[in-house]
Formats: sequence, structure tokens, C-alpha cells
Amino acid sequence: MATSTSVICSLCQEDDETSTAVTWCAECEVFLCSECQKHHGRSKMSKHHQVMSIHEYQKLPEFMLNIKNYCEDHDLKYELFCPFHASACCMKCIKDKHDNCKGLVPLADVVGNIKSSATVSQIETDLVNLLKNLKTIKIFFSENLSALEKQKLEAISRVHTMRQSINDHLDKLEKSLLNDISLEFTKLQEKIRNLKSEIESKTDQVEEKQKDFSKMVEFSTDLQTYFGLHEVEKIIKQDEHYINNLKSAEDLRERKMKVDYFDLESTVRGTSALGEVSIYILPENIQLKTKGESQVQSPRNPVLSMVKPVLKQRFKMPKYPVHITGCQILPNTDVVLVDQKKYSIVLFNNEGVFVKEIMTFKTMPSDICYVKQREVAVTFIYDKKVFIIDVERNKVVRRTNLDGECNGICTYDKMIYVISNPNSILALDFDLNIQNSIPILTEFSSRIAIFGDRLYCTQCDDDYVVCYSKEGKILWSFYHEIDSPFGIDVDKNGVVYVVCNRNNSIIALSQDGKKTEVIMSEDSGLYEPLSINIDRESSILVVSNMNGDSLLLSI
Repeated sequence: MATSTSVICSLCQEDDETSTAVTWCAECEVFLCSECQKHHGRSKMSKHHQVMSIHEYQKLPEFMLNIKNYCEDHDLKYELFCPFHASACCMKCIKDKHDNCKGLVPLADVVGNIKSSATVSQIETDLVNLLKNLKTIKIFFSENLSALEKQKLEAISRVHTMRQSINDHLDKLEKSLLNDISLEFTKLQEKIRNLKSEIESKTDQVEEKQKDFSKMVEFSTDLQTYFGLHEVEKIIKQDEHYINNLKSAEDLRERKMKVDYFDLESTVRGTSALGEVSIYILPENIQLKTKGESQVQSPRNPVLSMVKPVLKQRFKMPKYPVHITGCQILPNTDVVLVDQKKYSIVLFNNEGVFVKEIMTFKTMPSDICYVKQREVAVTFIYDKKVFIIDVERNKVVRRTNLDGECNGICTYDKMIYVISNPNSILALDFDLNIQNSIPILTEFSSRIAIFGDRLYCTQCDDDYVVCYSKEGKILWSFYHEIDSPFGIDVDKNGVVYVVCNRNNSIIALSQDGKKTEVIMSEDSGLYEPLSINIDRESSILVVSNMNGDSLLLSI
């Protein structure tokens, strides 16, 4: 904004006087004191000029103060507007800077009644929507951060719970194994002790018999010795039988305790993490206000006659015959064409050089549109299918079947719109899920373009263009001066471009369908053109003839 310091009257200052200014004349670009203001208001040349108080002037934004009504180079008032440079110019500027510029129009035609035009209302709405969107996004980020904080705490709690659960389970396994060790030891201990006790008893008996045997040999009679030996021999046989039974029962084999440990330690050490953190992105669900792009009355493109495409590059198909029915500009300004003759899509670079055949299909493709990154969507009219194709990997990455014949296709506001004949338009997300079905009254539409809240379709067989609301209500139809309208698109200013096949032309239509201008014809290189595509961000247009010869133009 301007500063609030005291301002000197511009006219008095020329006479070396220092009267304080009270108003500002925007057209004369001078400050006026109260006395000079009176003369200014009486003069026939300036009495209708718009003036404002110094206080109001000082509230103006800096960028507005830098916009002048007079040419600083020639000190003349601006009288003309150059659409090519999008700038105002004085009569002398024409020779100095705009000698080769075409389509200069009176500045009054461009800026006249601008404050009452739809542009002011539209920009005001756009600013309100932009502010709402920014506030919505701010709330979205705040809620996202809160949700992430909650998810973090839940994840930490889950890790602690998992660790405690693992500890509890290991404690349980440890207790079970220790119990098994104690039980097996106790069983063996009891058995060996019993056997040892039996052996000790038998040892005592044999030692006693051994003493009896010595006495028998020394003091008994022969008869006593004879029968005594039999008695001792009987005891020996019994004990030997007992020992053999111990052998047979493997009781004389040493017992050793062995524990087979499961290698949990290696398993744990081999586990590099208890889990893995990943971030995934949900489908976009934030509801933002759509920018109202209806700006046909924009100062940058006030009249259709200003639409002057400038040729940048020509494309030539390397092999004939072909039948091109769709074209699409990629973000790097490479171009993809749909060839119905060979059931294929082909790629050209932005210098017009053929790069490759991306894919060949089993059935006839119809139209094409850009989706995201290096992905395009292709319709198959008779197969009732839509494919999403990665043009770098030459691969179909997603596909879907629809109920009706799939003809024209376009993208707008992160949605894919497909003409599903006979009489509906389907809105699909980028995963090809149907989000909406728009019934339309006309049947077998050819191509579709969307801009703002309007849908534009061509009816090639019936020679007209129709404009719908997003609910499918017909807003207007255009029948004049067109023959076989096929391809259609809209530029960033809301101008509708229609390719007329049998007229060998492109016409520009106003958004209300009331004004039209032929902007390209057979003299420009059009011969039976069918397809058109506009990159609104770069203002680049591609149009393709049915024989594959294509033109890349700036608009």
C-alpha cells in the first residue's frame, strides 16, 4: 500500500508551490489540491474523470499504483491492446514494439465496462474460494497431524504390548522346559535309587554266603559240603539271572540327560526388526472449491478474433495408411496418437520425430486422454473397455469394462469422463471406479471436453455441438457453419475449439455458444482433421488429420 505521508499537489508543484493534495485522478495520474480539483472538475476534458481521496489512494495495493494509463516511453495515453504481448500500447508503441503484431484492438474494447463484467465477479469468487481452500487445507493438515500423533502413540503401545507378550510367552516356555527337566530327572533318580538299593541288598546276601561257604569248606562233613555247594550254586544262579534281567532291561546302561534346545536365539538375532514402518497415501477426499474458470471476458482474451494459433512443429507418420482418431499432449509436450487402422497408439517427441509404437491391441481403440505421470487412458468403442497404459513401460496397468460403447474420453479435476453410448457420461476415478453417471438426452456423442461446470460434446453424424451442465441438462446447442464436428477441447480462457472434419477447419466458440470464429482452415494444413487436444497450462494445441499429419501450435 501507499504510505500515509503528506502528498503535494502535482500541478502546484510544477509552479514551485507546495499545496497539500486532497485527491488523486487515476486517469490523469496527478495529485490535486482542493483548488486544482475545482478546475479539474470543471474542465470538459477531465470533469468525468474518476478521482479518489488521498486517504483512499494510500490504501491501494502497490501493484495497482504501478499500473499506468500513460506510456512511460512516449508519454502518450494508452489507446490500443496487443493480444500477443497481452499489454497496452500507445500509438508510437506500434512502430517501436508492435510492428509485426496482428490483431491489435482498441483498449476501450478490452477494458470497457470491466468492473461490471463477469470477470470481476468471477475473480472475486475465485479469491473467496481460494481463501476457503487454503483454510480447508490448513484444517486438513492440522487434523492429519493429530491423527498421525494418535497413530504414533498407538503404534508405540502396540510395540510395548507385543514385547510384553513375547516376554510372557518365553517365560511360559522356560517354565515348561524346567518342569520337564525336573520331572525326567526325578523319574530316573527314583528308578536308579531303587535298583541301587536292590544291588546293595544282594551284595550283603552274597557276602554273607561267602562267609558261610568258607566255614562250610573248613568245618562241615562231605555230605554237608555236597548239599551246601548245591545251595550256594542255587543262590549264584538266582543272582546271575537277576543281573541278566538288568542287562535285558538296559538297566545297566548309563543314563544321561540331554535337552534339545530350539535355536530361538539365532531366530531372534536373525530377525532384523519387530516391525516395519510405512507411510501410505489414502485416496484424496479433501473437498476443495473448484476454481470457476469461466473467463471468456478475460482481458487476456477479450474476443475470439484474438485466437491466433502459431505453428511450432509438424508431425509426419512414418508409415501409411493410418486412421488417427485421438491425440494427447504429455507433460513434456511429447504427443501420443491413436491409430484405428493398426489398432495401436504411437509416440512422437515434441520435435515431431516418431519415437515408437507404444502398444498394439486386439480390438479397435477410439480416444485417448492424459491421466497422471506417464499414464494415459484409452477407450475401446466396441469392446466397451477403458485401459490405463504406462507409455514408458508399454504396459496396461489398469482396465475396466463398462456397459455402453466407450467413445470420447477426457480428464478434469482428477476424474476421467467417458462417453458411454448411447446416452450417458460416466465419471471414473484414476483407479477406474465409477463415481457418477450423468444421463444426457443426445445419443451417440463423439467426443467430450470439460471446463468448469460445463460439459461439451460433439455430435458428428448430426453436425452440431452441445453444452451440458454437470447434471446433464442441455444449456445450448450450436449448429451453424460446421460439418462433421468431431474433436473438441477448451483452452484456459474458456474458448471452445471444435475440429470440423468435412470443413477441414477448427472453429472457436464462445462459452455461451453465441459467437464463433474460424481460426484454422485447409490453408493451415488441415485435411479431414479428427482430433484435437489442448494443454491448458502451457497453451499448446495439437490437431491431427485422419491421415496422421499433425500440427503442434501455441495459442
